Amino acid sequence: MDERAPSNPSAGGDAAALQKAYPGLSAELAQALARAEGSRKQGLFPVARQQLEVLLKQHPNLPVLRREQILLHLAAEEYERAEPLLLAEAQRVPGDRWVWMTLGLVRYHSGNRPGETEALMRALALKAEETPARRLFELQRDEGDMRGALDTVVLLRRIRDTDELAVAHCKLLVRVDRPAEALALCEQLMQRTPVLAGAVEQWTSLQMAQFNGPEQVLATMGAFLAQGREEPPFLIAYSRACHRMERNADAIEALQKALARESGRQQWWYDLAVLQRQMGQIAESQASFEQVMALDPLDPTTLRVHGVEHKYAYGDTALRHINQALASMEAYAKERQVELHYAAAKAYEDVGELDAAFDHYRIGGAKQTALTPYRHAAASGLLRTLRIGMRPETYASFQEPGDPSRKPVFVLGMPRSGTTLAEQIIASHPQAVGAGELKLLHRVLDGISVNGNRIQTSGDAGVIPTYIPGVDLNCATLRFRERGERYVRAISVLAEAAGRGDAQRVVDKMPGNYFWTGMIPFVLPGARIIHTRRHPMDCCLSNYRIFFPDGMPWSYDLRNLGKCYRAYHEHMQHWESNMPPGMLMSVVYEEVVADFEASARRIIDHIGLPWDDACLRFYETERPVKTASLSQVRQPIYNSSVGRWRKYEKYLKPLLAEIGPIVESYEAELQRLSQARQAAPGAATS
Repeated sequence: MDERAPSNPSAGGDAAALQKAYPGLSAELAQALARAEGSRKQGLFPVARQQLEVLLKQHPNLPVLRREQILLHLAAEEYERAEPLLLAEAQRVPGDRWVWMTLGLVRYHSGNRPGETEALMRALALKAEETPARRLFELQRDEGDMRGALDTVVLLRRIRDTDELAVAHCKLLVRVDRPAEALALCEQLMQRTPVLAGAVEQWTSLQMAQFNGPEQVLATMGAFLAQGREEPPFLIAYSRACHRMERNADAIEALQKALARESGRQQWWYDLAVLQRQMGQIAESQASFEQVMALDPLDPTTLRVHGVEHKYAYGDTALRHINQALASMEAYAKERQVELHYAAAKAYEDVGELDAAFDHYRIGGAKQTALTPYRHAAASGLLRTLRIGMRPETYASFQEPGDPSRKPVFVLGMPRSGTTLAEQIIASHPQAVGAGELKLLHRVLDGISVNGNRIQTSGDAGVIPTYIPGVDLNCATLRFRERGERYVRAISVLAEAAGRGDAQRVVDKMPGNYFWTGMIPFVLPGARIIHTRRHPMDCCLSNYRIFFPDGMPWSYDLRNLGKCYRAYHEHMQHWESNMPPGMLMSVVYEEVVADFEASARRIIDHIGLPWDDACLRFYETERPVKTASLSQVRQPIYNSSVGRWRKYEKYLKPLLAEIGPIVESYEAELQRLSQARQAAPGAATS
């Protein structure tokens, strides 16, 4: 029998014990029943069955015989035969806990989880015990019955409270939408010494989701730390809040203190490595990734992210780890398999095995596309809707002006088109600050009406919006000027947080803001927009070779990538000729590389700032960079990315089939620009 099987009150092991358990049982019957019981316990099930059948014919309604019959079926694993007998017993004696416990056991073995739940609930109603209650909790949790699981955890805590149950109690209160109670319980548990890590984590997650939550986390954790309670859970929560508020140096320091106390925490090392990379501390970041891999050398996420800054070579330990992980590919969840394919692709590219590399890009991309399909019709339909009827006169005749501030600068375009470089040039100016890829504009525009169509822009629940302390970004019911004012206030807060409250320009370089290009003049008519462009094949190749944790579902399949690029190209061609005069400027990446100073001067002039030579030394500007281009913007301009696609052309035929005419047009434009540059006064001659 299962070790969780309830004991039978009739099972004494001999005739005397049976007579004691069941007064009135004759000595002769007790001896016969003891023999049947002994046969069962020895595993002689046919013998026991024959002995029991004789007794049942003589005494068909004797409860002790029915119990022995049930136990025989259990021992012989005949659960389908035991259940009807138990149901009959439950009707006869509904207050007998043994019957309900045994019925729960039978249903457990039969795989009848709802039936097992019902039986355990009946048993616990008669007597609360820890083992069946824990099993009931597991069933309710796994079946998604969070309210039932909450009731059971409360019961378990009354029986015997543990740290594990206390934290589970907090989490279940959140799951049943009782956050205030969860916060109160977490705050109670956070006073314990040593602190419950799970309670701190749950409290922090709840607070971080609230308006001005990160400040509350900083204040509360700061108070604990000031009391000398530098326990890792408090340090980690403090680090999380600092990171959310762009105080990355403080976040790194808190993480390092936590790791000094608990050095075996893989996730903390990983978080430290990512923060260090964003701060430009590449060597330190790689060293932290090495710590992660010392704890788990085959983790696909770590292998992928570490590999971005690692140059692989044959015989390399890191390459060996990738090959070992590939040998166990099916052991990983699909999401992790995708990351492993991208890690392997980068490694094989580094050692010159391009066929193998592009096999991994293709297979990894196909797996990711299955997980997050690209809905091209929906995306292209939205872009068309945003363009309907939009002409320069549309803006000229608009009767509800937005916020006229000239502070906002939008750098937008396809990802990997040079947006980070353009932002870094501007951010190097003493009167400007780069705010990075802000998940902000779409929130300000949410609910805006375009030609009678109300546009919902903030429906992606998986996107964590940029945190702006003290600024309410629920703008769906606001008028145009109020939306613009809310945006300007938000970027001003970010500039102040970066110690640049005096900045005259703040750059939002979210590439995907190209969707909303035509909406910007309505709410921010004084803003300036820089549209970065790059050779379509180089741009698409760069997207294809990167795993984007935040989505980009169009980037994992060459044909989808081509469709997306065509839709983007059509969209931006429209705005190039239909925006208010002087608002939008295009910057061609290849021209920036060919004549950097002239391009940088054009950018600074467009946003209305006087020239400053610091913009030529953009790679010296120290600030957090969170994009895939974080390494490139920390070194002087180079041309190795221009025309890179030619090296991979044979792998890119499906892409070229989608955007061939756009490629031809772009290359002709590059030729004209080159000729014009060479013909300009003062141009170098051969």
